[in-house]
Amino acid sequence: MTSPVTFAVQDLDARILEELRLDGRIGRNELAAKLEVSRPTVSKRLNAMLESGRVRVVGIVHPSTIGLDALGHVAIAVDQPVRQVAARIAALHDVPYVSLTSGGYPLIAEIRTAGAARLASSLERIRSIDGVRETNTLVYSDLIVDIGRPDKVPATRLDHLDVRLLGVLQDDGRASYTELAEATGTSPGTARLRVKRLIDDGVLRIGALVGAGQHESGVAVGFGIRATGRMSDLSSTIAEIPGVRFLASTIGRFDLLGTVHATRLEDVVASLDTVRALRSVLDVDSWVHLHTVKERYNNVPALSTIREEQS
Repeated sequence: MTSPVTFAVQDLDARILEELRLDGRIGRNELAAKLEVSRPTVSKRLNAMLESGRVRVVGIVHPSTIGLDALGHVAIAVDQPVRQVAARIAALHDVPYVSLTSGGYPLIAEIRTAGAARLASSLERIRSIDGVRETNTLVYSDLIVDIGRPDKVPATRLDHLDVRLLGVLQDDGRASYTELAEATGTSPGTARLRVKRLIDDGVLRIGALVGAGQHESGVAVGFGIRATGRMSDLSSTIAEIPGVRFLASTIGRFDLLGTVHATRLEDVVASLDTVRALRSVLDVDSWVHLHTVKERYNNVPALSTIREEQS
């Protein structure tokens, strides 16, 4: 039987995670005040979460801002144990996300790369992996809501220092301003001002991601929509439905693709019912994300490309 103390710790961890999702750089004093818990207790739990890898705080940038303009969602059927195949796919650098799912396709991967040719090459690599039996691909025509909801801005708005700071923050969103200054060759004061500007402008969102292989409280459900009419009108409505963390317009078997998350299954059901009730929605398919194998959006190759183009 689980002790009440364990329940209390789990509850505190869940509350810390939720605050980190909203503001990954929140200070320990502010975090303790918000949760009405002592600073030493918050620090102990936060350190444990970060050091164990159960939670990562990272900077997230819209992919098109850093040159990733070819994005795809690949549903995969396998003829070998799915975890083995997933591990092989997760090793590909153009694949930031891999998840085990319910439904006809037990594995889903996302590709983010620069240009249609590289997207096609990444798909070929996935199809060539031992254990991959079939792939079904959706190409994103527009990424409407990304993880963390960063804004899409022109890459020309980023200078060399911006790009260097983003590169560090994509790996460690809680890096101190001193660490950022040392890594980018500037002063802590300048690093602070630049990071604040990037966040205020919506270019950068810093938040928490649950580490690969860890189980997040609640349930995440992917959904695909077939619809009529203007997708821009429909997508703007769906983007505001509670729990929608990801939404893209796509070319393929679905017109829109999304993910909804909630702590309770009934809340996910309610959100999907809201989607189905929209006048232009013809049909909704859904699947449960059972286990996250990989979720890393550090996009270092794309940032390197921007540096070269700006030189």
